[in-house]
Amino acid sequence: MMQALDFLTTAIKGPRRSSGSLEGLRTLDLGDLPRWKRALEHGASSGYGCYFPYALAHHRKGRSALLVEEDAGCLCSFILRQKKSSRHLDLYLPPMPMDVNVTRRAIERANDFNGDRSARILRIDERDAPLIASIPGLSIRKRRSQYVYAPRKFGELKGNKYRTVRYHVGQVRRLADLQVIPYEKRFEKDCAKLLEKWARHHRATYGKSGDAGMSKRVLGLARMIGAPDLVGQVILLGERLVGYAFGGEMRPGLGCLLEAKTDLDVPGLSHYQFYTFLSKMNFELVNGGSDARRKGLRQLKDSLRPAAMHLEYRGRQK
Repeated sequence: MMQALDFLTTAIKGPRRSSGSLEGLRTLDLGDLPRWKRALEHGASSGYGCYFPYALAHHRKGRSALLVEEDAGCLCSFILRQKKSSRHLDLYLPPMPMDVNVTRRAIERANDFNGDRSARILRIDERDAPLIASIPGLSIRKRRSQYVYAPRKFGELKGNKYRTVRYHVGQVRRLADLQVIPYEKRFEKDCAKLLEKWARHHRATYGKSGDAGMSKRVLGLARMIGAPDLVGQVILLGERLVGYAFGGEMRPGLGCLLEAKTDLDVPGLSHYQFYTFLSKMNFELVNGGSDARRKGLRQLKDSLRPAAMHLEYRGRQK
Protein backbone atom coordinates (compact mmCIF):
# COMPACT_ATOMS: atom_id res chain seq x y z
CA MET A 1 0.00 0.00 0.00
CA MET A 2 2.70 2.51 0.87
CA GLN A 3 4.48 1.76 -2.41
CA ALA A 4 1.39 3.09 -4.19
CA LEU A 5 1.83 6.36 -2.34
CA ASP A 6 5.50 6.93 -3.18
CA PHE A 7 4.54 9.78 -5.47
CA LEU A 8 2.77 11.50 -2.57
CA THR A 9 5.03 11.24 0.44
CA THR A 10 8.51 10.64 1.73
CA ALA A 11 10.24 11.04 5.08
CA ILE A 12 10.19 14.59 6.43
CA LYS A 13 13.82 15.44 7.12
CA GLY A 14 15.40 17.86 9.55
CA PRO A 15 16.06 18.00 13.30
CA ARG A 16 13.24 18.04 15.80
CA ARG A 17 13.05 21.09 18.02
CA SER A 18 12.84 18.90 21.13
CA SER A 19 13.20 15.31 22.25
CA GLY A 20 9.50 14.83 21.55
CA SER A 21 8.63 11.55 19.87
CA LEU A 22 6.40 10.49 17.00
CA GLU A 23 6.26 6.99 18.49
CA GLY A 24 2.87 5.40 17.90
CA LEU A 25 1.98 7.65 14.97
CA ARG A 26 1.83 6.20 11.49
CA THR A 27 1.38 7.68 8.05
CA LEU A 28 -2.21 7.85 6.81
CA ASP A 29 -2.66 5.60 3.79
CA LEU A 30 -5.38 4.06 1.65
CA GLY A 31 -5.88 1.21 4.11
CA ASP A 32 -7.20 3.72 6.66
CA LEU A 33 -10.21 4.65 4.54
CA PRO A 34 -12.78 2.33 6.25
CA ARG A 35 -11.60 3.28 9.76
CA TRP A 36 -11.62 6.98 8.87
CA LYS A 37 -15.17 6.84 7.54
CA ARG A 38 -16.44 4.94 10.59
CA ALA A 39 -14.89 7.52 12.90
CA LEU A 40 -16.34 10.33 10.80
CA GLU A 41 -19.81 8.75 10.88
CA HIS A 42 -19.61 8.21 14.63
CA GLY A 43 -18.58 11.83 15.19
CA ALA A 44 -21.15 13.13 12.64
CA SER A 45 -18.65 15.68 11.32
CA SER A 46 -19.48 17.51 8.09
CA GLY A 47 -16.48 19.76 7.39
CA TYR A 48 -14.74 19.75 4.03
CA GLY A 49 -11.43 18.94 5.74
CA CYS A 50 -12.87 15.64 6.98
CA TYR A 51 -13.18 14.17 3.48
CA PHE A 52 -10.68 11.31 3.29
CA PRO A 53 -9.20 11.96 -0.19
CA TYR A 54 -8.67 15.61 0.73
CA ALA A 55 -6.90 14.61 3.95
CA LEU A 56 -4.75 12.08 2.09
CA ALA A 57 -3.78 14.70 -0.48
CA HIS A 58 -1.98 16.65 2.27
CA HIS A 59 0.97 14.27 1.82
CA ARG A 60 3.57 16.40 0.01
CA LYS A 61 6.87 14.84 -0.83
CA GLY A 62 9.53 16.17 1.49
CA ARG A 63 7.21 18.86 2.87
CA SER A 64 4.32 17.41 4.88
CA ALA A 65 2.73 14.17 6.01
CA LEU A 66 -0.57 13.30 7.68
CA LEU A 67 -0.15 10.99 10.67
CA VAL A 68 -2.76 9.09 12.68
CA GLU A 69 -3.15 7.15 15.89
CA GLU A 70 -6.01 5.69 17.93
CA ASP A 71 -6.63 6.79 21.51
CA ALA A 72 -9.53 5.55 23.65
CA GLY A 73 -11.57 4.61 20.58
CA CYS A 74 -10.96 7.96 18.85
CA LEU A 75 -9.02 8.50 15.63
CA CYS A 76 -6.48 11.31 16.04
CA SER A 77 -4.90 12.99 13.02
CA PHE A 78 -1.77 15.15 12.95
CA ILE A 79 0.03 16.99 10.20
CA LEU A 80 3.83 17.09 10.28
CA ARG A 81 5.39 19.91 8.26
CA GLN A 82 8.91 20.83 7.32
CA LYS A 83 9.63 24.43 8.34
CA LYS A 84 13.04 25.64 7.23
CA SER A 85 15.50 23.73 9.47
CA SER A 86 12.92 22.17 11.82
CA ARG A 87 9.70 20.21 11.83
CA HIS A 88 6.36 21.22 13.31
CA LEU A 89 3.42 19.09 14.44
CA ASP A 90 -0.23 20.26 14.55
CA LEU A 91 -3.53 18.48 14.99
CA TYR A 92 -5.14 18.28 11.56
CA LEU A 93 -8.59 17.62 13.06
CA PRO A 94 -9.89 17.12 16.60
CA PRO A 95 -10.22 13.45 17.58
CA MET A 96 -13.06 11.62 15.82
CA PRO A 97 -15.42 11.26 17.61
CA MET A 98 -14.66 14.35 19.67
CA ASP A 99 -13.39 13.67 23.21
CA VAL A 100 -12.06 16.40 25.51
CA ASN A 101 -9.52 14.23 27.32
CA VAL A 102 -8.17 12.73 24.10
CA THR A 103 -7.88 16.24 22.64
CA ARG A 104 -5.82 17.35 25.62
CA ARG A 105 -3.46 14.42 25.21
CA ALA A 106 -3.09 15.05 21.49
CA ILE A 107 -2.23 18.71 22.09
CA GLU A 108 0.31 17.70 24.74
CA ARG A 109 1.91 15.23 22.31
CA ALA A 110 2.27 17.92 19.65
CA ASN A 111 3.61 20.45 22.17
CA ASP A 112 6.18 17.94 23.36
CA PHE A 113 7.36 17.35 19.82
CA ASN A 114 7.50 21.06 18.99
CA GLY A 115 9.20 22.00 22.24
CA ASP A 116 6.72 24.82 22.90
CA ARG A 117 2.98 25.56 23.00
CA SER A 118 2.64 26.35 19.31
CA ALA A 119 0.53 23.33 18.32
CA ARG A 120 -2.81 24.21 16.73
CA ILE A 121 -5.98 22.39 15.70
CA LEU A 122 -6.20 23.33 12.04
CA ARG A 123 -9.78 22.35 11.15
CA ILE A 124 -12.55 22.20 13.73
CA ASP A 125 -16.06 21.16 12.73
CA GLU A 126 -18.76 23.54 13.97
CA ARG A 127 -20.30 20.60 15.83
CA ASP A 128 -17.10 20.20 17.88
CA ALA A 129 -16.32 23.90 18.37
CA PRO A 130 -18.15 24.37 21.73
CA LEU A 131 -16.31 21.43 23.33
CA ILE A 132 -12.95 22.62 22.00
CA ALA A 133 -13.64 26.12 23.35
CA SER A 134 -14.37 24.63 26.78
CA ILE A 135 -10.85 23.19 27.11
CA PRO A 136 -8.68 25.44 29.33
CA GLY A 137 -5.83 27.02 27.42
CA LEU A 138 -7.49 26.72 23.99
CA SER A 139 -9.27 29.39 21.96
CA ILE A 140 -11.03 29.10 18.62
CA ARG A 141 -11.77 31.46 15.77
CA LYS A 142 -13.80 31.15 12.61
CA ARG A 143 -11.75 29.92 9.66
CA ARG A 144 -14.03 29.47 6.63
CA SER A 145 -17.71 29.16 5.73
CA GLN A 146 -18.46 26.21 3.46
CA TYR A 147 -21.34 25.78 1.04
CA VAL A 148 -23.64 22.81 1.67
CA TYR A 149 -25.99 21.85 -1.17
CA ALA A 150 -29.08 19.64 -1.38
CA PRO A 151 -28.75 18.32 -4.99
CA ARG A 152 -32.28 16.90 -5.11
CA LYS A 153 -33.69 20.40 -4.81
CA PHE A 154 -32.08 21.57 -8.04
CA GLY A 155 -34.56 19.81 -10.29
CA GLU A 156 -34.79 21.63 -13.61
CA LEU A 157 -33.57 24.88 -12.04
CA LYS A 158 -37.05 26.39 -12.09
CA GLY A 159 -37.86 29.65 -10.37
CA ASN A 160 -36.25 33.05 -10.11
CA LYS A 161 -33.66 31.96 -7.53
CA TYR A 162 -31.93 29.77 -10.14
CA ARG A 163 -32.11 32.38 -12.89
CA THR A 164 -28.34 32.97 -13.13
CA VAL A 165 -27.25 29.34 -13.17
CA ARG A 166 -30.13 28.45 -15.52
CA TYR A 167 -28.91 31.04 -18.01
CA HIS A 168 -25.33 29.72 -17.98
CA VAL A 169 -26.40 26.06 -18.14
CA GLY A 170 -28.61 26.83 -21.13
CA GLN A 171 -25.76 28.70 -22.81
CA VAL A 172 -23.43 25.68 -22.53
CA ARG A 173 -26.09 23.15 -23.54
CA ARG A 174 -26.34 24.86 -26.93
CA LEU A 175 -22.68 24.19 -27.73
CA ALA A 176 -22.02 21.67 -30.50
CA ASP A 177 -20.40 18.31 -29.70
CA LEU A 178 -20.84 18.74 -25.91
CA GLN A 179 -20.33 15.58 -23.84
CA VAL A 180 -20.38 14.94 -20.08
CA ILE A 181 -18.97 11.52 -19.27
CA PRO A 182 -17.47 9.69 -16.26
CA TYR A 183 -13.78 10.21 -15.62
CA GLU A 184 -11.41 7.47 -16.76
CA LYS A 185 -7.65 7.15 -16.40
CA ARG A 186 -7.21 7.90 -20.11
CA PHE A 187 -8.21 11.50 -19.36
CA GLU A 188 -5.50 12.07 -16.74
CA LYS A 189 -2.98 13.80 -19.02
CA ASP A 190 -5.59 16.10 -20.54
CA CYS A 191 -6.84 16.99 -17.06
CA ALA A 192 -3.26 17.83 -16.03
CA LYS A 193 -2.89 20.09 -19.07
CA LEU A 194 -6.14 21.87 -18.24
CA LEU A 195 -4.96 22.31 -14.66
CA GLU A 196 -1.72 23.91 -15.86
CA LYS A 197 -3.67 26.35 -18.02
CA TRP A 198 -6.06 27.13 -15.16
CA ALA A 199 -3.17 27.70 -12.72
CA ARG A 200 -1.43 30.11 -15.12
CA HIS A 201 -4.62 32.14 -15.42
CA HIS A 202 -5.15 32.11 -11.66
CA ARG A 203 -1.60 33.25 -10.98
CA ALA A 204 -1.86 36.04 -13.54
CA THR A 205 -5.12 37.19 -11.96
CA TYR A 206 -4.52 36.67 -8.24
CA GLY A 207 -0.74 36.31 -7.94
CA LYS A 208 -0.89 32.70 -6.74
CA SER A 209 -1.60 29.28 -8.21
CA GLY A 210 -4.86 28.55 -6.39
CA ASP A 211 -3.40 25.49 -4.65
CA ALA A 212 -2.79 23.77 -7.97
CA GLY A 213 -0.46 21.35 -6.16
CA MET A 214 -3.39 19.96 -4.18
CA SER A 215 -5.36 19.64 -7.42
CA LYS A 216 -2.51 17.69 -9.01
CA ARG A 217 -2.39 15.28 -6.08
CA VAL A 218 -6.14 14.69 -6.39
CA LEU A 219 -5.59 13.59 -9.99
CA GLY A 220 -3.04 11.11 -8.68
CA LEU A 221 -5.46 9.76 -6.08
CA ALA A 222 -8.07 9.16 -8.79
CA ARG A 223 -5.86 6.27 -9.96
CA MET A 224 -6.29 4.49 -6.63
CA ILE A 225 -9.62 5.42 -5.01
CA GLY A 226 -12.91 4.45 -6.62
CA ALA A 227 -16.63 4.85 -6.11
CA PRO A 228 -18.33 5.82 -3.90
CA ASP A 229 -15.34 7.46 -2.21
CA LEU A 230 -13.92 9.28 -5.23
CA VAL A 231 -15.64 9.62 -8.60
CA GLY A 232 -15.12 12.07 -11.43
CA GLN A 233 -16.60 13.48 -14.58
CA VAL A 234 -15.12 15.24 -17.59
CA ILE A 235 -16.63 17.68 -20.07
CA LEU A 236 -15.64 17.40 -23.71
CA LEU A 237 -16.20 19.76 -26.62
CA GLY A 238 -15.57 17.48 -29.53
CA GLU A 239 -12.17 15.93 -28.81
CA ARG A 240 -11.11 18.72 -26.41
CA LEU A 241 -11.33 18.25 -22.65
CA VAL A 242 -12.62 21.52 -21.17
CA GLY A 243 -13.58 20.53 -17.62
CA TYR A 244 -13.25 17.95 -14.90
CA ALA A 245 -14.63 17.46 -11.40
CA PHE A 246 -14.08 15.01 -8.53
CA GLY A 247 -15.92 14.22 -5.33
CA GLY A 248 -17.53 11.38 -3.43
CA GLU A 249 -18.93 10.06 -0.20
CA MET A 250 -17.71 11.66 3.00
CA ARG A 251 -20.00 9.55 5.18
CA PRO A 252 -23.44 7.99 4.53
CA GLY A 253 -25.83 10.66 3.29
CA LEU A 254 -23.12 13.31 2.94
CA GLY A 255 -20.92 13.92 -0.08
CA CYS A 256 -18.08 16.29 -0.91
CA LEU A 257 -17.34 18.22 -4.09
CA LEU A 258 -13.58 18.11 -3.86
CA GLU A 259 -12.19 19.50 -7.07
CA ALA A 260 -13.52 21.27 -10.17
CA LYS A 261 -11.61 22.92 -12.99
CA THR A 262 -12.80 24.31 -16.33
CA ASP A 263 -11.42 26.02 -19.40
CA LEU A 264 -12.15 29.63 -18.47
CA ASP A 265 -12.29 30.58 -22.15
CA VAL A 266 -15.69 28.82 -22.43
CA PRO A 267 -18.42 31.15 -21.07
CA GLY A 268 -20.78 29.63 -18.52
CA LEU A 269 -18.85 26.38 -18.23
CA SER A 270 -18.11 26.65 -14.49
CA HIS A 271 -21.82 26.98 -13.66
CA TYR A 272 -22.63 24.09 -15.98
CA GLN A 273 -19.99 21.87 -14.43
CA PHE A 274 -21.02 22.53 -10.83
CA TYR A 275 -24.66 21.93 -11.65
CA THR A 276 -24.17 18.73 -13.64
CA PHE A 277 -21.74 17.16 -11.19
CA LEU A 278 -23.70 18.05 -8.06
CA SER A 279 -26.94 16.82 -9.66
CA LYS A 280 -25.42 13.37 -10.14
CA MET A 281 -24.22 13.08 -6.54
CA ASN A 282 -26.68 10.75 -4.85
CA PHE A 283 -26.46 12.27 -1.38
CA GLU A 284 -28.91 14.20 0.73
CA LEU A 285 -26.29 16.92 1.25
CA VAL A 286 -22.95 17.78 -0.39
CA ASN A 287 -20.25 20.00 1.11
CA GLY A 288 -18.96 22.12 -1.75
CA GLY A 289 -16.13 23.81 0.17
CA SER A 290 -15.49 27.51 0.67
CA ASP A 291 -15.24 30.37 -1.80
CA ALA A 292 -11.47 30.73 -1.11
CA ARG A 293 -12.18 34.46 -0.63
CA ARG A 294 -12.57 34.87 -4.40
CA LYS A 295 -15.46 37.03 -5.57
CA GLY A 296 -16.10 35.07 -8.75
CA LEU A 297 -16.18 31.72 -6.99
CA ARG A 298 -18.44 33.16 -4.28
CA GLN A 299 -20.89 34.38 -6.92
CA LEU A 300 -20.83 30.97 -8.63
CA LYS A 301 -21.48 29.04 -5.42
CA ASP A 302 -24.16 31.49 -4.28
CA SER A 303 -25.99 31.08 -7.59
CA LEU A 304 -26.61 27.40 -6.77
CA ARG A 305 -28.48 28.44 -3.61
CA PRO A 306 -26.86 26.41 -0.82
CA ALA A 307 -29.16 24.67 1.63
CA ALA A 308 -26.86 25.74 4.49
CA MET A 309 -23.49 27.25 5.32
CA HIS A 310 -21.16 25.11 7.40
CA LEU A 311 -18.68 26.85 9.69
CA GLU A 312 -15.16 25.61 10.24
CA TYR A 313 -12.90 26.90 13.02
CA ARG A 314 -9.20 26.90 13.94
CA GLY A 315 -7.93 26.32 17.46
CA ARG A 316 -4.87 27.91 19.10
CA GLN A 317 -3.35 27.79 22.55
CA LYS A 318 -3.67 30.91 24.65
